[in-house]
Amino acid sequence: MVIFLLVTLLSYVVIKSDRLERIVNIDELTKVQTRRSFFYNNGDDNKRNFDYLIIIIDIDYFKSVNDSFGHDIGDKYLKNFGNELKKIGVDSLNSVRLGGEEFALLFYLKDIDKKFETAKGYKGFTLTQKINKFLKHIHGELNKIYLDSNSLIIKKTSSIGGALLLKNDKISDSLSYADKALQVVKDNGRNNFKYADKKFISESKKLNEIITLDELRDAMKQGQLTFYHQPIIDVKNNSIKYFECLVRWIKPDGTVVLPQYFLSKMVHLNSRSISEGTRLWRPVFKRTFENINVDQKIKFSINIQMSHFTNIGSGKIWLEELEYIKNFIKNEIMIEITEGQNTRLDEKVANREIQYLRDNGISVALDDYGIEGSNLERLINTPWNVIKVDKHLVDKVVTDERSRVAVEGIRTMADKLNSEIIAEGVETVEQLKYMKKIGINLVQGFLFSKPMPADQVNRYIEKFSAKYQ
Repeated sequence: MVIFLLVTLLSYVVIKSDRLERIVNIDELTKVQTRRSFFYNNGDDNKRNFDYLIIIIDIDYFKSVNDSFGHDIGDKYLKNFGNELKKIGVDSLNSVRLGGEEFALLFYLKDIDKKFETAKGYKGFTLTQKINKFLKHIHGELNKIYLDSNSLIIKKTSSIGGALLLKNDKISDSLSYADKALQVVKDNGRNNFKYADKKFISESKKLNEIITLDELRDAMKQGQLTFYHQPIIDVKNNSIKYFECLVRWIKPDGTVVLPQYFLSKMVHLNSRSISEGTRLWRPVFKRTFENINVDQKIKFSINIQMSHFTNIGSGKIWLEELEYIKNFIKNEIMIEITEGQNTRLDEKVANREIQYLRDNGISVALDDYGIEGSNLERLINTPWNVIKVDKHLVDKVVTDERSRVAVEGIRTMADKLNSEIIAEGVETVEQLKYMKKIGINLVQGFLFSKPMPADQVNRYIEKFSAKYQ
């Protein structure tokens, strides 16, 4: 009897272990590899014996499927896409779901080379020419995918970016190159492909549009990251309500790298630093705040991506980081989460972690509200204290009736949700007058000040006080 129970228990453990391994390695919906499994199998720790071509795939405007037909149909489409992706990648090493509607394929480079060696009309083609031809073929195959559900035909196009992943390359670098190529496709209308060849990578690096993890890590260690500060003005009382802290990477030659080119990588670096106990942000906080001494009525806000809050316990970790700032200033801290960065994330987990910060005295602002991807459900369900109207709407309030209606609608929602509202990007007197007219009294923009280094904050406050008081 004991032996029977032991055998039964061991069988149960094996079954549960096998099921857990499948969940970790295989995406439950699409049945392709998970991102975690992909990195484990092809990461830098496991030496690669072959050269590959990595392709990142994004289903164009997939959000419209969920919005129009519901998430059940959206899931069916993704499941079908995964099945078809495995067929397209029949000669590939991996089919992967990176997250949401973003996928990847990994191909042996030698197989692509051989494919064109034996094909007529391609003799003398360079590797770049062969890869571009191959990407064109893959793009065509992807655009044949469709879902037939109860006589409902749904068909979406795809955008793809490709890059080499050679034996000694770092996978994070290759993904950065492919992702930049994909971004170029998306910026130019989508439904196309782009290969990140040596010329593309070189030109992008010169423009600081491709940043590797190693470069960013070294920059942080060398003290090249700091915060610039832009005031948020209460125009009703002629007072400074906030300073928004905008991270900047200033290279030794004086070149300034804007955050859109490196902030997404901070998630990986920050996670690693926390597990190692090094806390990368703390030296940045120290350099920024140790010499600032302003009235405690003025609050400081810091931008943090939503992706920093998608792990259980991340709220507690960020509370510790924000509390560290209190070693230098006693002012209240608010975090700003950009509205356009919240796709492909588990927002339920993120909302719980953000609520943890709220419960512990940290205000939370929804940044850039009104840009592509704005979501009323997110506006209602995430615990915001402040809603910031995006500059693109503010730009048009003087000349465009629809923009005025949108801004006034956001102001009304903010009032009903008991949230403060801030207008970003106010650059003209006419825009300011309009904001005052509709009751938006907190404004931010070049009309008052560009972002400034920390050592200019006190001087700005003195000049502002002298002018208005």
